[in-house]
Amino acid sequence: MNREHARRLLHSIGFLRHRCDLDLLLFFVRHPRSLLTSDQIAAYLGYDLKRIGDSLENLLSAKLLTRSQSAAHAARLYVFEVSGTPGGWLPSLVEAVSKREGRLALRQAMTDIAKDRTNGRFGRSPGDQIAEAG
Repeated sequence: MNREHARRLLHSIGFLRHRCDLDLLLFFVRHPRSLLTSDQIAAYLGYDLKRIGDSLENLLSAKLLTRSQSAAHAARLYVFEVSGTPGGWLPSLVEAVSKREGRLALRQAMTDIAKDRTNGRFGRSPGDQIAEAG
């Protein structure tokens, strides 16, 4: 997988905005039913608690993850909803991250997309020219 293919895959998925989103999604692909606290998830993945919270909300909003809590436990049950992946992008993503070059390409593409978003160019191909008003 090259960087441009990774970029197209991320655009088709649409909701992955940060590396933590990707790492968290892959964590739940590998552990589809998990009883954990946010602190435990942060420790397992190596991100701060706020970043984990934002990424959890992102996956919950995308309807890929459900969360329930029992009054008896501080931990919450997270269930990854495999059927919630429209367009069949999940197998492509899992295949891409199964190899080091795919993981690197996805991370680089996420960085590129974040820069484009900051510069107001989200959704455009890198070679697109922006006509200046004159």
